[in-house]
Amino acid sequence: MKKKAIGIGAVAVIAAAGVFLLFGRRPASFGRLAGGKAYNVVLITVDTLRADRIGCYGFGRVETPVMDTFAAQGVRFARCTAQTPLTLPSHTTLMTGMPPLVHGVRDNGGFVVPPEITTMAELFKAKGYATSAFVGAYVLDSKWGLNQGFDYYFDQFDLSRFEKISLASVQRPGGEVMDEALRWLETNKDGPFFAWIHLYDPHTPYDPPSPFKEKYPNNPYLGEIAYTDTQLGRLWSHLEDKGLRNKTFLVFAADHGESLGEHEEMSHGFFVYESAVHVPLIFVTPFARLRGVVSPAVVSLTDVLPTVCEMSGLMPPTQIQGRSLVPFFFKPDRPSDRLAYSETFYPRFHYGWSELQSFRDDRYKIILSPEPELYDLSLDPGETTNIIEKQRSVFLALNDRAADFIKAAPQDSYKLDFSKVDEETQAKLAALGYIGSFSNPEKLKGKRLASPRNKIGIFNELSRAREIGLEGDAQEAIGIFRRIIAEDPEITDAYFSLGNVYFKTGKYEEAIQAFRQSLERKPDDSFTVINIANSYVAMGRFAEAERFVLEYIDSGFSDPQLYFLLGNMNFHRKNYEAAVPYLKKCLSLNAQSASSHNTLAAIFIIKNDLGPAQEHLDAARRLNPRLSNLNYNQAQLLENRGEVAAAVAAYEEELVQSPKHFKAMFNLSRLFRRTGEEGREREILRRCLEVNPDFPLAYFYLARIHLNRGENLEEAVRLVQRGIELKPEPQDLPLGYFLLADLYNRLGENGRSADAAQRGRELAARLPRQ
Repeated sequence: MKKKAIGIGAVAVIAAAGVFLLFGRRPASFGRLAGGKAYNVVLITVDTLRADRIGCYGFGRVETPVMDTFAAQGVRFARCTAQTPLTLPSHTTLMTGMPPLVHGVRDNGGFVVPPEITTMAELFKAKGYATSAFVGAYVLDSKWGLNQGFDYYFDQFDLSRFEKISLASVQRPGGEVMDEALRWLETNKDGPFFAWIHLYDPHTPYDPPSPFKEKYPNNPYLGEIAYTDTQLGRLWSHLEDKGLRNKTFLVFAADHGESLGEHEEMSHGFFVYESAVHVPLIFVTPFARLRGVVSPAVVSLTDVLPTVCEMSGLMPPTQIQGRSLVPFFFKPDRPSDRLAYSETFYPRFHYGWSELQSFRDDRYKIILSPEPELYDLSLDPGETTNIIEKQRSVFLALNDRAADFIKAAPQDSYKLDFSKVDEETQAKLAALGYIGSFSNPEKLKGKRLASPRNKIGIFNELSRAREIGLEGDAQEAIGIFRRIIAEDPEITDAYFSLGNVYFKTGKYEEAIQAFRQSLERKPDDSFTVINIANSYVAMGRFAEAERFVLEYIDSGFSDPQLYFLLGNMNFHRKNYEAAVPYLKKCLSLNAQSASSHNTLAAIFIIKNDLGPAQEHLDAARRLNPRLSNLNYNQAQLLENRGEVAAAVAAYEEELVQSPKHFKAMFNLSRLFRRTGEEGREREILRRCLEVNPDFPLAYFYLARIHLNRGENLEEAVRLVQRGIELKPEPQDLPLGYFLLADLYNRLGENGRSADAAQRGRELAARLPRQ
């Protein structure tokens, strides 16, 4: 797709207002140092790392020798502001040079990076660099769009691997991220390359590995930072050992900080105080002249892209609002009359309370809300004393500049857009209780919204209740949600979260009631409709689920996700003829629905109509090559064609994507049985039972291997008995008794053998004739 400039008019207004200065001519001094060479670029972002918890930023109670080395070897900016305390929008800013109110990604989970925006990776790719990204959290999964321009994007988060799930908790440790990054760097060491490495460890929940858990027993957040530093040490050593240190620019930053109780906030996202938006920013080059430089200038993450462009000789896109910081490399104390912007729309989107927008200069900071704030950061860095009444003229001057900045932003950047997220992912996120919790933006228009400062207590209680619900204490969580609803009955998120707790504990009627109350407050929320339908399905009331969704559609809400839901429900009930028109309707409303193509392919495979099945699989793959069950369905199609080796490869690829896909495991074991690879069959059956110990057929076929080998026959009997206890499908149950008959016969128990054989024949006789 052709990229187009975004917000050119915004750039002009902003520059005129003096908020952000545009990219200028490259200083000759840096050009002479670089000498026209194509240096590699490694961008490191550490999630949730506040600047004042690092040694080189003046904190002495944590060991961060590698981060300190970056500062000693590079240019450190002492006052860098993140444009939002949320992971996806902040990284989007860093990669595009645009603040959230321009690029439009305002929150995690509900927004996708617009494909028309040019990213840092695309600029490097266009110049012939190999590009790669290694991310540590699902919130940066490629489905949210930050993979634009990357040749390789290491995410691959399988939600089924996580027993306790929230959007923030699906992550991988820094060691795994760094392992993959170092493998890629070794393969691409000849360069030039651009690599982005994202480490998520300082994010909640804080759980540092040993020995950092023991070293920081009372402050696990610091333990996570110390652990992260050791992973950075692995990277630094690799660059030195492979001779890449003098060929590489390294950029070190955080996406946002972390409130550790300041202003009663226990994490981040809700407020825009310095604890959550003051982040480290360091540029490391091979040049001796640019070592140990510290600039006090007020800068922003919007400045990273234009700075990297100037360092690497790239032409920055016209869309950017940041400016190159290279002039500060050589004159760190040069004057700068700039405002740094930050925002959080999290209170607005999730609770119907006011958003917060902040602007700071060299000394003062304002926070715009129904109860605006002004702080003198030179005297009050903790932002404890609001001086707005004492310094009214200062506030008004900053407010005028802020107004110009806000007016320059596109007016449609409040809009949530899930259309580019496949339906299966949407359904999973709704079940997690995340995306369905967004408040109805239309209902908020024209209303005076509550100030988040006055709602922090309720917010903390909601957060605590969700955490308790994840930990399994449902009754306590339910009690907290009910108290919150009594205090503020218009919080959509409270009803939605309450419904999720009821659902997870099997109280489906109560779940439906809570979800309906959520739907009353946000009647256009398809995700709440999904959860109501799922509650009916969980009770086996399929007809009611279908009727409810159809009535909702008839009331005027025609969402393609709902047609996919209807098609999927009928597919799983084996009502294939009913499923097909729903899935086709979904595609007519959303031609990008890879999930609908994939499910239609599965139906055609079941009908053995392989031509249309392959067409739908190809369409799904073009839209989303990492879609769950895509390779599984392809493998089944290949089996039907008799292409066993290709089917094995497809099942194995599915298991790379979804390591707990027990059906793929079982089908793979069946193919190994066909090819006489008994050892591989046994191995995959054991894995299958580790993933799903309630799958009867795996017990039967493990027992069959023992029978064929004439060993462990008593164990084989126990396996079959366990499989029968699990009540397999009627067509599978006779196999269990026939296996028992053979096993008892081998053991010399002829009476039991005869009884089992007779039982097997009786069950087989009841099956419908094919």
